[in-house]
Amino acid sequence: MSIDGEIVPLHERYKRCDVSPVEVARAQLDAIGRLNPGVNAFVLVDDSVVLKMARASEARYRKGEALGPLDGVPITIKDTLNVAGWPTRRGSRTTSDVAAPRDAISIARLRAGGAVFLGKTTTPEFAWKGLTESPLAGVTLNPLDPLHHAGGSSGGAAAATALGLGVVGIGSDAAGSVRIPAAFCGVVGYKPTFGTIPLDPYPAAFWQLPHIGPITRNVADAALAASAMSGAVGMDWTSLARTSLDFHLPERQWPSKLRIGVPAGLAGHLDPIVNKAWEDALAVIAKDSRITTVDVPINESRDIVGALYRLGCSYAVSQVPEEKRTGLHAALLEFIAPVQSLTAADLLRLQRRREEIAVRLSAILIDDIDVLLTPTMPCLPLRTDDPTAAAVDWFEWCPFTPLFNLSHGPAVSVPWHTDAGFFPIGLQVGAAPGRDRVAIAAATMIETLDDCRNPARSRASVHVG
Repeated sequence: MSIDGEIVPLHERYKRCDVSPVEVARAQLDAIGRLNPGVNAFVLVDDSVVLKMARASEARYRKGEALGPLDGVPITIKDTLNVAGWPTRRGSRTTSDVAAPRDAISIARLRAGGAVFLGKTTTPEFAWKGLTESPLAGVTLNPLDPLHHAGGSSGGAAAATALGLGVVGIGSDAAGSVRIPAAFCGVVGYKPTFGTIPLDPYPAAFWQLPHIGPITRNVADAALAASAMSGAVGMDWTSLARTSLDFHLPERQWPSKLRIGVPAGLAGHLDPIVNKAWEDALAVIAKDSRITTVDVPINESRDIVGALYRLGCSYAVSQVPEEKRTGLHAALLEFIAPVQSLTAADLLRLQRRREEIAVRLSAILIDDIDVLLTPTMPCLPLRTDDPTAAAVDWFEWCPFTPLFNLSHGPAVSVPWHTDAGFFPIGLQVGAAPGRDRVAIAAATMIETLDDCRNPARSRASVHVG
């Protein structure tokens, strides 16, 4: 993996005094003021906090005491994660505007590394769906084309990152919520192995589906940001069996003749433009890797995750005081309705099949292939002027991402550019639990191949002045 993203070069510029964290912070705030109204990615921007953190970072660099590569790097944080001094509204009018008393563990680690918090980004109510629109903040638009949705539920993080508003956007992912908007907005979304980045507070009713993960403009930055947040902590018991991430690989190294599996029968489920880009990607990737077809229960996995996800959302709704429930999004209540009558036998069946599929997939990913490759999404970003698209159950147009929430393995969405359409598609690379290094190496390989095919294309950069 090559450390050729934006984090390390910005860190080096700070050390050389080519630019200061305060100058970058001011440029970022100016860019947010100019660009955010066109997409609605932020629910909170706190200039005073941004500049205070930037000044502290600048002082450390002047003394030669920088805390590491994230010191002074601007990041955004999805409004489902606690940040000390800021409220956590979760896209809902029913939540409190009282400031959180302390950071979530993942956020505290970023703060300890000197990162500069630009603000909190938008999410649908209680992060319940794959589009970012909420009663609290409205609709988040796609920066590639504002007539389309940014995706969700980390849509604000992806839209901001795609615009160069922050080097890293921190999101959460229980069925694809980092990877969906990353694919729609043409950026990288990384969901590490479950438990690698501690969940705080631990979402006890969400069936071990949620992960925290970064959205960035390249794979290297995603790996570095995830590493900074990783590591066991007692308040998340599922993190205790995981070690911290470490991606210090030699430059541009990946396994020779990587074994890549693709699920059978994908073409019939893909939008024609996505299918053309998918076939183009496979033709290019096959020159460097072995591609085989594997039998994976994509649709059944989606349906199992869909039911468990609804149960988690149902629990979130149950925690809203009765007198405030009239303020909830009506579509959210419709979304959870199908699981209200589930029996204990139904839950046991769901959990048993989940475990069977996870065991089967892990065996395939260890014995037969190194990574599973799919399009991240079967369709292009949904249009904002098509009310029927938003009305359809979002799991129906999101079949591929839930598999790696079910199985706990790492998954990375990487942009793949093609002449087939204006939007790039996302390619999802997934691996067995604990094999994040393999997933990141494969994603880096795909990113490199895409860059080689598009030498004139340049990724959006963070606004530094």
